[in-house]
Amino acid sequence: MSKKVLFIGLDGATFDVLDPLMEAGIMPRLQRFIGEGVRGLLETTIPPITPTAWVSWMTGKNPGKHGVFEFLLRRKGSGAMPDQPVSAHSRDGLAFWDILGRMGKQAIVTNVPCTYPPIPLNGVMISDFLTPRGRRDFAFPAGLIDEIESKFGPYQLYITEVYAKGKVNAILNQLFDELDYKTKVNRYLMNEYGWDVFATHYWGTDRFQHELWHLLDESHPFFDKKEHDANIGRINEYWNTVDSTVGGLLDEVGESATVYLGSDHGFGPIKKFLCFNVWLIEQGLLVLKRDAMTRFKRALFRIGLTPDLAYRSAMKLGLAHLRLSVGVTNRSTLMKLGNLLMLSLEDVDWTRTAAYSKGNYGQVFINLRGREANGIVEPGAECEKVIGQVIEKLKALKDPETGERLIGPVWRREDLYTGPHSPESPDVQFLPSDMTHKPLGTLDLTSNKFITPVYGNSGDHRMHGIMLGRGPDIRRGVDVEGARIIDYAPTILHTFGVEVPSDMDGRVLEEIFTEDFMIRNPVRISDALSGADSEKVGSITDEESEEIRERLRGWGYLG
Repeated sequence: MSKKVLFIGLDGATFDVLDPLMEAGIMPRLQRFIGEGVRGLLETTIPPITPTAWVSWMTGKNPGKHGVFEFLLRRKGSGAMPDQPVSAHSRDGLAFWDILGRMGKQAIVTNVPCTYPPIPLNGVMISDFLTPRGRRDFAFPAGLIDEIESKFGPYQLYITEVYAKGKVNAILNQLFDELDYKTKVNRYLMNEYGWDVFATHYWGTDRFQHELWHLLDESHPFFDKKEHDANIGRINEYWNTVDSTVGGLLDEVGESATVYLGSDHGFGPIKKFLCFNVWLIEQGLLVLKRDAMTRFKRALFRIGLTPDLAYRSAMKLGLAHLRLSVGVTNRSTLMKLGNLLMLSLEDVDWTRTAAYSKGNYGQVFINLRGREANGIVEPGAECEKVIGQVIEKLKALKDPETGERLIGPVWRREDLYTGPHSPESPDVQFLPSDMTHKPLGTLDLTSNKFITPVYGNSGDHRMHGIMLGRGPDIRRGVDVEGARIIDYAPTILHTFGVEVPSDMDGRVLEEIFTEDFMIRNPVRISDALSGADSEKVGSITDEESEEIRERLRGWGYLG
């Protein structure tokens, strides 16, 4: 019998949520699965975000090699303005299913982030939620979506419901629908198409925690006991259905298959936002224009006319749903109108600005001459001096409430990344010492204060997701230590006894395999494999790029 490997991705899954649910008997299949195999924390990427993490998972490479650092990728010379949304064509390097395909192995890949447009493979693929709305080219081979929709109805790519008081059931209804629809499709593909490796992604576990974390966490400022009591039964039912979904896929593949479960990052509460462009203005590193319009907008900014105020007001009026439902054209128009009155990076005087923040979880770029559209900082000694200033100031930051250091680890790009795309990464990257504080950078100047109470999403990402595995060659009862998301690709290759390309940064998690399997299959390293440039099918238009950016803002991924 040929070997089969199934990977189930539960986006954002964390043992902080799963362990109590298992102990309460709500997720018995997952508990049994763990007892029959291995488990461990899975360290994610810096930054700990969906596209960077999943591309690192599929390639086994650090972002400096694969080139995906954020949801929006910088174009050379584009400066701080919005850039191209990430897509499959943003990725350098072969996914593990491409490597297996070269060896005759067939793959089925469904809903994995950063797979739109689907790049032809030895098998079938359905792309992810970054597909532009209205596109019909999100599956390979052509015609697959028509086949699926004839059996199961319109394909459910997107989750659109967001939290507001009284809307918990609407969110949960959509999350239940995602589980049901995608599992029907997965089981259909498993039985109708040949496969050796099957990789699938469920997004709802991530969206649940972004929107509804506060319903599980009494310490959260949004926690309301009445709301918790009214919804906890259905919340537990959702996680029990996640458990049944996993169990159904396990039953489908049987005991002979090797099954891995993993998440791209963990999760936890967020309670404060940090607007680092405000901080950079306070430090004199980011300077605003002195023209009359900017001075007028700055006066309004000082009295609180900010995107923060606009969104909080919308929430109080019960209009939070507008962040996803007003439509791209209207949202884009509103954003442009907002920029006429609200400060943004369009109001920056780049001839006097040394640094700016753009991106999630703590990213600072130097306004470097020759790289930025209007760069003024000379490469070399002057750039190093500015980087040193930024790092020194970050390390000196104190939490005004506790007096403790506000910022935890701080890295220069060379500390984190190697490879040809490293120059595209932030010059300085950092994480807060308390991850309940989330640095915002993509919405330019969200608030007129550096530190503000959270609004919108109540949960956000953490540095450790989950790693689980079970199979005939997998040990039982092993706690895995030091696993990283880049280790999954080489480990899956090794499960098939395939050589690991030398340019993968991840390692084979040898400790999860039985001694007998490792004796018969020692780790073997091959030369690096190059991927020929794929045909640029499914290129995204400027209008579609804007539509994706608006959806990302609505989901809370852009601040």
